[in-house]
Amino acid sequence: MRKWPVGWPRNSGNFRRRNKSRRARGEGPDGSGELALEFSKSYPTVASISEAALRGNFEVFRKHCGAAVKICPVVKANAYGHGVAIVAPVLAQAGADMFAVANIAEANELAEIVPAKEILVFGPVQGQSWASAEFAEALKSNYHLTIADMDGGQALAEAAKHVGVIGRVHIKVDTGMGRMGALPAAALELVRFVSSQGRTLRLEGLYTHFATADETDVSFAHEQLRCFNEFVRAGQDVGGQVGLIHAANSAALLGLQESHFTMVRPGISTYGYWPSSSFAKRFAEQGQAMGAMKVLEGLRPALRLESRIVLIKELPVGHTCGYGRTFRAQRPTRVGIVPVGYEDGYRRSFSNKTVMLIGRRPVPVIGRVSMDQTIVDLTDQPQVKTGDVVTVISEKREDPNSVEALAQTADTIAHEITCLLGRRIVRRAVADF
Repeated sequence: MRKWPVGWPRNSGNFRRRNKSRRARGEGPDGSGELALEFSKSYPTVASISEAALRGNFEVFRKHCGAAVKICPVVKANAYGHGVAIVAPVLAQAGADMFAVANIAEANELAEIVPAKEILVFGPVQGQSWASAEFAEALKSNYHLTIADMDGGQALAEAAKHVGVIGRVHIKVDTGMGRMGALPAAALELVRFVSSQGRTLRLEGLYTHFATADETDVSFAHEQLRCFNEFVRAGQDVGGQVGLIHAANSAALLGLQESHFTMVRPGISTYGYWPSSSFAKRFAEQGQAMGAMKVLEGLRPALRLESRIVLIKELPVGHTCGYGRTFRAQRPTRVGIVPVGYEDGYRRSFSNKTVMLIGRRPVPVIGRVSMDQTIVDLTDQPQVKTGDVVTVISEKREDPNSVEALAQTADTIAHEITCLLGRRIVRRAVADF
Protein backbone atom coordinates (compact mmCIF):
# COMPACT_ATOMS: atom_id res chain seq x y z
CA MET A 1 0.00 0.00 0.00
CA ARG A 2 1.27 3.44 -0.87
CA LYS A 3 2.26 5.62 2.08
CA TRP A 4 0.91 9.15 1.89
CA PRO A 5 2.94 11.98 3.40
CA VAL A 6 1.76 14.40 6.04
CA GLY A 7 -0.50 17.08 4.66
CA TRP A 8 -1.85 15.08 1.69
CA PRO A 9 -5.64 15.25 2.06
CA ARG A 10 -7.56 12.03 1.71
CA ASN A 11 -11.28 11.47 1.33
CA SER A 12 -11.36 8.59 3.77
CA GLY A 13 -12.46 9.49 7.28
CA ASN A 14 -10.64 6.40 8.54
CA PHE A 15 -7.43 7.71 6.98
CA ARG A 16 -7.90 11.05 8.74
CA ARG A 17 -8.55 9.38 12.09
CA ARG A 18 -5.48 7.17 11.79
CA ASN A 19 -3.21 10.00 10.75
CA LYS A 20 -4.45 13.21 12.38
CA SER A 21 -2.15 12.95 15.41
CA ARG A 22 0.81 12.10 13.19
CA ARG A 23 0.04 15.00 10.88
CA ALA A 24 -0.08 17.35 13.86
CA ARG A 25 3.34 16.12 14.97
CA GLY A 26 4.81 16.43 11.48
CA GLU A 27 5.33 12.67 11.09
CA GLY A 28 4.83 10.41 8.12
CA PRO A 29 1.90 7.98 8.09
CA ASP A 30 4.20 5.16 9.24
CA GLY A 31 5.21 7.13 12.34
CA SER A 32 8.80 7.21 11.16
CA GLY A 33 9.57 10.61 12.64
CA GLU A 34 9.45 14.23 11.52
CA LEU A 35 9.52 14.77 7.78
CA ALA A 36 12.81 16.45 6.97
CA LEU A 37 13.01 18.80 4.01
CA GLU A 38 14.61 16.10 1.91
CA PHE A 39 14.74 15.85 -1.84
CA SER A 40 11.90 13.61 -2.99
CA LYS A 41 10.91 13.03 -6.58
CA SER A 42 7.29 12.68 -5.51
CA TYR A 43 7.07 15.42 -2.85
CA PRO A 44 9.88 17.97 -3.19
CA THR A 45 7.91 20.94 -1.86
CA VAL A 46 7.21 21.59 1.83
CA ALA A 47 5.25 24.27 3.68
CA SER A 48 6.71 24.67 7.16
CA ILE A 49 4.28 26.03 9.74
CA SER A 50 5.75 27.71 12.82
CA GLU A 51 4.03 26.67 16.04
CA ALA A 52 5.75 29.55 17.86
CA ALA A 53 4.35 32.10 15.41
CA LEU A 54 0.83 30.71 15.80
CA ARG A 55 1.07 30.82 19.59
CA GLY A 56 2.58 34.29 19.51
CA ASN A 57 -0.18 35.65 17.28
CA PHE A 58 -2.80 34.18 19.59
CA GLU A 59 -1.15 35.83 22.59
CA VAL A 60 -1.20 39.16 20.74
CA PHE A 61 -4.98 38.82 20.42
CA ARG A 62 -5.39 37.79 24.05
CA LYS A 63 -3.44 40.77 25.35
CA HIS A 64 -5.25 43.16 23.03
CA CYS A 65 -8.77 41.91 23.81
CA GLY A 66 -8.41 41.07 27.49
CA ALA A 67 -9.26 37.92 29.39
CA ALA A 68 -13.02 38.47 29.36
CA VAL A 69 -13.37 38.26 25.57
CA LYS A 70 -13.50 34.78 24.04
CA ILE A 71 -11.30 34.09 21.01
CA CYS A 72 -12.63 31.98 18.14
CA PRO A 73 -9.91 31.49 15.50
CA VAL A 74 -11.24 30.88 12.00
CA VAL A 75 -9.73 27.67 10.58
CA LYS A 76 -11.90 27.19 7.50
CA ALA A 77 -10.34 26.30 4.13
CA ASN A 78 -7.75 24.03 5.75
CA ALA A 79 -6.75 26.82 8.13
CA TYR A 80 -6.35 29.30 5.25
CA GLY A 81 -4.11 26.78 3.51
CA HIS A 82 -1.77 26.26 6.47
CA GLY A 83 -3.09 22.80 7.43
CA VAL A 84 -5.85 22.51 10.00
CA ALA A 85 -4.32 19.34 11.48
CA ILE A 86 -1.27 21.41 12.43
CA VAL A 87 -2.90 24.72 13.30
CA ALA A 88 -5.89 23.66 15.41
CA PRO A 89 -4.01 21.66 18.09
CA VAL A 90 -1.52 24.50 18.57
CA LEU A 91 -4.27 27.10 19.01
CA ALA A 92 -6.31 24.79 21.22
CA GLN A 93 -3.33 24.41 23.53
CA ALA A 94 -2.79 28.18 23.41
CA GLY A 95 -6.30 28.68 24.79
CA ALA A 96 -8.71 29.11 21.87
CA ASP A 97 -12.27 29.07 23.23
CA MET A 98 -13.94 27.92 20.01
CA PHE A 99 -13.12 27.39 16.34
CA ALA A 100 -15.05 28.56 13.28
CA VAL A 101 -15.39 26.69 9.98
CA ALA A 102 -17.35 27.13 6.77
CA ASN A 103 -19.48 24.00 6.69
CA ILE A 104 -20.39 20.74 8.40
CA ALA A 105 -17.80 18.71 6.50
CA GLU A 106 -15.06 20.98 7.84
CA ALA A 107 -16.57 20.75 11.32
CA ASN A 108 -16.50 16.96 11.19
CA GLU A 109 -12.83 16.96 10.21
CA LEU A 110 -11.98 19.49 12.91
CA ALA A 111 -13.86 17.53 15.58
CA GLU A 112 -11.51 14.60 14.97
CA ILE A 113 -8.49 16.85 15.46
CA VAL A 114 -9.60 18.82 18.55
CA PRO A 115 -12.51 16.78 19.98
CA ALA A 116 -12.76 18.81 23.17
CA LYS A 117 -13.32 22.18 21.48
CA GLU A 118 -16.59 23.82 20.50
CA ILE A 119 -17.11 24.51 16.79
CA LEU A 120 -19.13 27.25 15.07
CA VAL A 121 -20.34 26.52 11.53
CA PHE A 122 -20.73 29.69 9.47
CA GLY A 123 -22.64 28.12 6.58
CA PRO A 124 -26.36 28.46 7.30
CA VAL A 125 -28.80 25.64 7.85
CA GLN A 126 -30.91 25.16 4.73
CA GLY A 127 -34.57 24.22 4.54
CA GLN A 128 -35.26 20.44 4.62
CA SER A 129 -31.76 19.78 5.93
CA TRP A 130 -33.37 17.67 8.65
CA ALA A 131 -33.63 14.89 6.06
CA SER A 132 -29.83 14.70 5.82
CA ALA A 133 -28.03 12.12 7.93
CA GLU A 134 -25.01 14.43 7.92
CA PHE A 135 -27.13 17.21 9.39
CA ALA A 136 -28.52 14.93 12.10
CA GLU A 137 -24.97 14.00 13.06
CA ALA A 138 -24.06 17.68 13.25
CA LEU A 139 -26.78 18.19 15.84
CA LYS A 140 -25.63 15.17 17.81
CA SER A 141 -22.08 16.54 17.66
CA ASN A 142 -23.35 19.68 19.42
CA TYR A 143 -21.94 22.12 16.88
CA HIS A 144 -22.99 25.76 17.01
CA LEU A 145 -25.12 26.10 13.86
CA THR A 146 -26.06 29.27 11.97
CA ILE A 147 -29.53 30.11 10.68
CA ALA A 148 -30.22 33.01 8.33
CA ASP A 149 -33.83 32.47 7.25
CA MET A 150 -37.05 30.98 8.57
CA ASP A 151 -36.85 27.89 6.37
CA GLY A 152 -33.53 27.05 7.96
CA GLY A 153 -34.83 27.75 11.45
CA GLN A 154 -37.84 25.50 10.99
CA ALA A 155 -35.71 22.76 9.44
CA LEU A 156 -33.32 22.92 12.38
CA ALA A 157 -36.18 22.70 14.88
CA GLU A 158 -37.63 19.67 13.04
CA ALA A 159 -34.25 17.99 12.89
CA ALA A 160 -33.55 18.60 16.57
CA LYS A 161 -36.93 17.15 17.47
CA HIS A 162 -36.29 14.16 15.22
CA VAL A 163 -32.92 13.27 16.79
CA GLY A 164 -33.92 14.25 20.33
CA VAL A 165 -31.39 17.02 21.02
CA ILE A 166 -31.49 20.76 21.60
CA GLY A 167 -29.81 22.54 18.70
CA ARG A 168 -27.37 25.33 19.50
CA VAL A 169 -28.22 28.30 17.29
CA HIS A 170 -26.41 31.42 16.17
CA ILE A 171 -28.37 33.99 14.17
CA LYS A 172 -26.42 36.02 11.66
CA VAL A 173 -27.70 39.48 10.81
CA ASP A 174 -26.76 41.25 7.59
CA THR A 175 -25.80 44.77 8.63
CA GLY A 176 -24.45 45.75 5.23
CA MET A 177 -22.25 42.98 3.89
CA GLY A 178 -25.06 41.83 1.58
CA ARG A 179 -23.89 38.25 1.73
CA MET A 180 -25.00 35.65 4.29
CA GLY A 181 -27.31 36.62 7.11
CA ALA A 182 -30.86 37.91 7.51
CA LEU A 183 -31.70 41.59 7.31
CA PRO A 184 -32.39 43.05 10.77
CA ALA A 185 -36.20 42.77 10.75
CA ALA A 186 -36.08 39.17 9.50
CA ALA A 187 -33.30 38.34 11.94
CA LEU A 188 -35.43 39.62 14.81
CA GLU A 189 -38.21 37.27 13.70
CA LEU A 190 -35.69 34.44 13.85
CA VAL A 191 -34.85 35.40 17.42
CA ARG A 192 -38.55 35.21 18.29
CA PHE A 193 -38.88 31.84 16.59
CA VAL A 194 -35.84 30.28 18.26
CA SER A 195 -36.92 31.62 21.64
CA SER A 196 -40.28 29.87 21.19
CA GLN A 197 -38.61 26.50 20.54
CA GLY A 198 -37.31 25.86 24.01
CA ARG A 199 -37.48 22.07 23.71
CA THR A 200 -35.60 21.89 20.42
CA LEU A 201 -33.47 25.04 20.00
CA ARG A 202 -31.34 27.24 22.22
CA LEU A 203 -30.13 30.69 21.13
CA GLU A 204 -26.38 30.70 21.73
CA GLY A 205 -25.20 33.65 19.70
CA LEU A 206 -25.89 36.71 17.56
CA TYR A 207 -23.36 37.87 15.02
CA THR A 208 -22.54 39.92 11.94
CA HIS A 209 -19.59 40.50 9.62
CA PHE A 210 -17.85 43.72 8.56
CA ALA A 211 -17.41 44.67 4.92
CA THR A 212 -14.84 47.48 5.23
CA ALA A 213 -13.08 47.18 8.60
CA ASP A 214 -9.77 46.63 6.79
CA GLU A 215 -10.00 49.72 4.58
CA THR A 216 -8.69 53.24 5.01
CA ASP A 217 -12.19 54.66 5.40
CA VAL A 218 -14.01 52.79 8.18
CA SER A 219 -17.11 54.97 8.30
CA PHE A 220 -19.26 52.16 6.90
CA ALA A 221 -17.87 49.77 9.51
CA HIS A 222 -19.08 52.19 12.18
CA GLU A 223 -22.49 52.27 10.48
CA GLN A 224 -22.60 48.47 10.55
CA LEU A 225 -21.62 48.51 14.20
CA ARG A 226 -24.44 50.93 15.01
CA CYS A 227 -26.92 48.70 13.18
CA PHE A 228 -25.65 45.59 14.97
CA ASN A 229 -25.87 47.23 18.38
CA GLU A 230 -29.50 48.14 17.70
CA PHE A 231 -30.23 44.57 16.63
CA VAL A 232 -28.54 43.09 19.70
CA ARG A 233 -30.57 45.31 22.03
CA ALA A 234 -33.82 44.39 20.24
CA GLY A 235 -32.87 40.73 20.10
CA GLN A 236 -32.13 40.51 23.80
CA ASP A 237 -35.39 42.29 24.57
CA VAL A 238 -37.17 39.53 22.66
CA GLY A 239 -35.06 36.48 23.37
CA GLY A 240 -33.34 37.30 26.64
CA GLN A 241 -29.66 37.53 27.39
CA VAL A 242 -27.44 35.84 24.78
CA GLY A 243 -23.98 34.69 25.81
CA LEU A 244 -22.06 35.02 22.55
CA ILE A 245 -22.22 38.34 20.73
CA HIS A 246 -19.58 38.54 18.01
CA ALA A 247 -18.71 40.74 15.06
CA ALA A 248 -14.96 41.33 14.94
CA ASN A 249 -12.87 39.79 12.18
CA SER A 250 -9.10 40.38 12.19
CA ALA A 251 -9.36 44.01 11.13
CA ALA A 252 -12.07 44.89 13.64
CA LEU A 253 -10.31 42.99 16.42
CA LEU A 254 -7.19 45.08 15.85
CA GLY A 255 -8.69 48.44 14.96
CA LEU A 256 -12.27 48.65 16.26
CA GLN A 257 -12.17 48.01 20.00
CA GLU A 258 -15.89 48.61 20.46
CA SER A 259 -16.67 45.65 18.20
CA HIS A 260 -15.17 43.03 20.51
CA PHE A 261 -18.40 42.27 22.45
CA THR A 262 -18.09 38.83 24.11
CA MET A 263 -16.14 37.04 21.36
CA VAL A 264 -13.84 37.87 18.44
CA ARG A 265 -13.15 35.81 15.30
CA PRO A 266 -9.58 36.41 14.05
CA GLY A 267 -9.05 35.03 10.56
CA ILE A 268 -6.06 35.97 8.42
CA SER A 269 -4.17 37.56 11.32
CA THR A 270 -4.20 34.23 13.17
CA TYR A 271 -1.58 33.23 10.62
CA GLY A 272 0.43 36.42 11.06
CA TYR A 273 -0.74 38.54 8.15
CA TRP A 274 -2.08 42.07 8.31
CA PRO A 275 -5.74 42.34 7.30
CA SER A 276 -4.78 44.44 4.28
CA SER A 277 -2.19 46.94 3.10
CA SER A 278 -4.82 49.67 3.50
CA PHE A 279 -5.26 48.72 7.12
CA ALA A 280 -1.59 49.11 7.95
CA LYS A 281 -1.39 52.31 5.92
CA ARG A 282 -4.30 53.77 7.87
CA PHE A 283 -2.49 53.52 11.18
CA ALA A 284 0.93 54.42 9.84
CA GLU A 285 -0.15 57.56 7.96
CA GLN A 286 -2.95 58.88 10.18
CA GLY A 287 -1.22 58.18 13.47
CA GLN A 288 -4.37 56.57 14.81
CA ALA A 289 -4.69 53.72 17.28
CA MET A 290 -0.99 53.37 17.96
CA GLY A 291 -1.80 50.50 20.27
CA ALA A 292 -3.19 48.66 17.29
CA MET A 293 -0.04 49.49 15.31
CA LYS A 294 2.03 47.80 18.01
CA VAL A 295 -0.27 44.81 17.78
CA LEU A 296 0.26 44.69 14.01
CA GLU A 297 4.00 44.73 14.49
CA GLY A 298 3.66 41.82 16.91
CA LEU A 299 2.12 39.49 14.34
CA ARG A 300 4.45 36.98 12.68
CA PRO A 301 3.72 35.04 9.47
CA ALA A 302 3.53 31.35 10.26
CA LEU A 303 4.30 29.85 6.83
CA ARG A 304 7.42 29.30 4.78
CA LEU A 305 7.16 27.44 1.45
CA GLU A 306 10.32 25.72 0.21
CA SER A 307 11.19 23.52 -2.72
CA ARG A 308 14.31 22.31 -4.51
CA ILE A 309 16.13 22.97 -7.77
CA VAL A 310 15.55 19.75 -9.74
CA LEU A 311 17.39 20.65 -12.97
CA ILE A 312 19.97 23.21 -14.08
CA LYS A 313 20.98 23.92 -17.68
CA GLU A 314 22.62 26.57 -19.84
CA LEU A 315 20.60 28.35 -22.52
CA PRO A 316 22.23 30.24 -25.43
CA VAL A 317 21.45 33.83 -26.37
CA GLY A 318 18.06 34.03 -28.06
CA HIS A 319 16.65 30.88 -26.48
CA THR A 320 13.13 31.31 -25.13
CA CYS A 321 11.48 29.99 -21.95
CA GLY A 322 8.01 28.71 -21.21
CA TYR A 323 4.64 28.71 -22.92
CA GLY A 324 4.17 31.65 -25.25
CA ARG A 325 7.94 32.29 -25.31
CA THR A 326 7.50 35.33 -23.05
CA PHE A 327 11.18 35.33 -22.01
CA ARG A 328 14.09 35.44 -24.45
CA ALA A 329 17.65 35.11 -23.20
CA GLN A 330 19.66 38.31 -23.83
CA ARG A 331 22.86 36.65 -22.61
CA PRO A 332 24.03 33.07 -22.00
CA THR A 333 21.55 32.16 -19.29
CA ARG A 334 21.77 29.53 -16.57
CA VAL A 335 18.28 28.40 -15.59
CA GLY A 336 16.92 26.22 -12.81
CA ILE A 337 13.64 24.33 -12.65
CA VAL A 338 11.57 24.48 -9.45
CA PRO A 339 8.79 21.83 -9.24
CA VAL A 340 6.09 24.31 -8.22
CA GLY A 341 3.34 25.67 -10.46
CA TYR A 342 -0.15 27.02 -10.53
CA GLU A 343 -1.63 23.68 -9.43
CA ASP A 344 0.30 24.25 -6.22
CA GLY A 345 -1.05 27.78 -5.89
CA TYR A 346 1.94 29.57 -7.39
CA ARG A 347 -0.07 31.71 -9.72
CA ARG A 348 0.40 32.06 -13.45
CA SER A 349 0.18 35.84 -13.00
CA PHE A 350 3.59 35.66 -11.25
CA SER A 351 5.22 34.92 -14.61
CA ASN A 352 8.24 37.19 -15.27
CA LYS A 353 7.32 39.32 -12.22
CA THR A 354 8.38 37.63 -8.99
CA VAL A 355 11.50 36.21 -7.39
CA MET A 356 12.36 33.23 -5.23
CA LEU A 357 15.23 33.11 -2.73
CA ILE A 358 18.19 30.77 -2.59
CA GLY A 359 19.76 31.47 0.75
CA ARG A 360 19.18 35.21 0.99
CA ARG A 361 19.80 35.80 -2.72
CA PRO A 362 16.85 36.57 -5.02
CA VAL A 363 16.52 34.64 -8.29
CA PRO A 364 14.02 35.98 -10.85
CA VAL A 365 11.12 33.91 -12.15
CA ILE A 366 11.38 33.87 -15.96
CA GLY A 367 8.90 32.69 -18.54
CA ARG A 368 5.36 31.64 -17.76
CA VAL A 369 4.62 29.69 -14.63
CA SER A 370 3.41 26.25 -15.70
CA MET A 371 1.04 23.85 -13.94
CA ASP A 372 3.89 21.93 -12.28
CA GLN A 373 7.11 23.88 -12.88
CA THR A 374 8.59 27.35 -12.66
CA ILE A 375 11.83 28.52 -14.27
CA VAL A 376 14.26 30.75 -12.37
CA ASP A 377 17.30 32.63 -13.66
CA LEU A 378 20.48 31.40 -11.92
CA THR A 379 22.95 33.24 -14.15
CA ASP A 380 24.08 35.55 -11.37
CA GLN A 381 24.19 32.73 -8.80
CA PRO A 382 26.81 30.34 -10.19
CA GLN A 383 27.20 28.58 -6.82
CA VAL A 384 23.68 27.11 -6.97
CA LYS A 385 23.55 23.39 -7.71
CA THR A 386 20.83 20.82 -8.29
CA GLY A 387 19.11 19.91 -5.05
CA ASP A 388 19.59 23.31 -3.40
CA VAL A 389 16.68 24.60 -1.33
CA VAL A 390 14.58 27.40 -2.83
CA THR A 391 12.36 29.60 -0.69
CA VAL A 392 9.27 30.02 -2.82
CA ILE A 393 7.35 32.01 -0.19
CA SER A 394 9.23 33.68 2.65
CA GLU A 395 7.94 34.11 6.18
CA LYS A 396 9.78 37.43 6.44
CA ARG A 397 7.36 40.25 5.73
CA GLU A 398 10.07 42.47 4.24
CA ASP A 399 11.22 39.90 1.68
CA PRO A 400 10.27 40.35 -1.99
CA ASN A 401 8.57 36.93 -2.00
CA SER A 402 6.56 37.27 1.21
CA VAL A 403 2.84 36.49 1.14
CA GLU A 404 2.06 40.20 1.16
CA ALA A 405 4.51 40.97 -1.64
CA LEU A 406 3.08 38.20 -3.80
CA ALA A 407 -0.45 39.40 -3.06
CA GLN A 408 0.49 42.89 -4.19
CA THR A 409 1.98 41.52 -7.42
CA ALA A 410 -1.22 39.56 -8.11
CA ASP A 411 -3.46 42.49 -7.11
CA THR A 412 -5.15 40.35 -4.47
CA ILE A 413 -5.06 39.72 -0.71
CA ALA A 414 -2.91 37.53 1.53
CA HIS A 415 -5.87 35.21 2.14
CA GLU A 416 -5.92 34.11 -1.50
CA ILE A 417 -2.18 33.43 -1.67
CA THR A 418 -2.25 31.01 1.27
CA CYS A 419 -5.65 29.45 0.58
CA LEU A 420 -4.60 28.49 -2.94
CA LEU A 421 -1.67 26.36 -1.76
CA GLY A 422 -2.34 23.01 -3.40
CA ARG A 423 -2.82 19.53 -2.05
CA ARG A 424 0.55 18.28 -3.37
CA ILE A 425 2.36 20.55 -0.93
CA VAL A 426 3.42 18.76 2.22
CA ARG A 427 2.59 20.69 5.41
CA ARG A 428 4.77 20.07 8.43
CA ALA A 429 4.89 21.61 11.88
CA VAL A 430 8.14 23.17 13.05
CA ALA A 431 8.88 24.64 16.45
CA ASP A 432 9.94 27.91 14.82
CA PHE A 433 11.87 29.32 11.90
